[in-house]
Amino acid sequence: MIKKVLFVVLAFSFCLASCKKKDFSLNGEYEDVTILYGLLNPKDSVHYLKIYKSFLTEGNAYDAAKNINNFSYIDSIEVTLEEYEGEKLLRTFSFDTTTAIPKDSGIFAYPLQILYKTTADLNEDYIYKVVIRNLYTNKKVVASTPLVGKLKLKYPMFYINQINTITFIPQKQELEYNKGNNVAYYEASFELYYTEVLKNGSRRQPESIVWNVGNTTTEYMYYVGETFLRKIKEGVKEDNQVDYRFIDSVLLHIYTASNDLYLYIQSTAASTGLNQERWDYTNVKSYAWEDGAYVEDGNALGVLSSRGVNTWMFKEISVVTYDSLLFGRYTGHLKFKKYDY
Repeated sequence: MIKKVLFVVLAFSFCLASCKKKDFSLNGEYEDVTILYGLLNPKDSVHYLKIYKSFLTEGNAYDAAKNINNFSYIDSIEVTLEEYEGEKLLRTFSFDTTTAIPKDSGIFAYPLQILYKTTADLNEDYIYKVVIRNLYTNKKVVASTPLVGKLKLKYPMFYINQINTITFIPQKQELEYNKGNNVAYYEASFELYYTEVLKNGSRRQPESIVWNVGNTTTEYMYYVGETFLRKIKEGVKEDNQVDYRFIDSVLLHIYTASNDLYLYIQSTAASTGLNQERWDYTNVKSYAWEDGAYVEDGNALGVLSSRGVNTWMFKEISVVTYDSLLFGRYTGHLKFKKYDY
C-alpha cells in the first residue's frame, strides 16, 4: 500500500522551521513554544500526534537536538481529543505516550520518538479538538478541525459490485469526482498489481507500480494515460526466469486534505521567483494561565487537520490498453499476456 500516511513528509519540519519563526536569543528569557502536528483520518481507528517544544542551548543546536529530553514533553503534558456536534461536547478521548514507532536517522534523536496515541472511531459529521494541558505550568494549547468526507468517482465510470474496466490512452484523459465535504486539496495516483509466472511453474507478485498523477484543489484533474505504460516499463525488471506476466488489478487512489493542511503546505513550500518571503500559517493556539484566567499568548505552532484516502479497484483494462501493453513500444518486450494460461 502506498502512502500509508498522507503528507507525512511534513512531520519533522516543525522543530527546525518553526523555531526560526520565533526570534529566540540565548540572552533572552526562554518561552515554551508548543509545536503540534496531527492529521485525523475518519477511516482510522488509531490516531497519533507529534507534540514537541522549542528549546534553547548554550552549545551546538544540532547536538542538543539529539537529546530527546530537550524537545519532548514526555509525560509532563495531558493530551485529549474532544468530539463536538456544533457546540455540544459528545465524547472525550485521552492520549497515551508511545515509542512503538521508531524514527529514521536525521537531525533529531533517533530511533526513539515519543508520539501521543489514542483509539477512537471518528464521525465525519463532527468537529474534533485537541487539548494539551501542561501539568506544571497550566499552559493550554488547543486546535480543532472538521473531518474530510468521502468522494464519489464520476469518471472513469465505476459501478459498485461489478467488474470495472479502465483505459489508458495517448490522449489527455480526465479524473472527475465530487468535491468532498471539507476537502480543499486532492492528490491522485494509479497503482498496478501484477503476477509473474516463472518457467519452473512458480509464481510471485513483485512490488506494485505506482504512478503519481498530480494534485489539485478542484474536483477534476487531467493526465495522459500513456504515461502509465512508461511507468510500467521503468518498474518491471526483465528476467529470463519469467515465462509471462499478467495484470491482477489497477487501483486508483485519491488522497484528500482539509483546508488547514492545504494552507500549511502552501506556507511551508519552497519560495519561487524574486520574492523569497514566506507567510506563516498555524491553526494551533496557546493560552497562559495568568491571574486565575487563560490569556492567549501566541506560543504555539503547527497544524491539526484531516486527511483521507478514497480507493477504487479496476479488475480489467480495456482492449486498446491491452494492445498497447502486449505489443506497444514501451512494454511489448515484458512478456505480458491478457489471461493467466
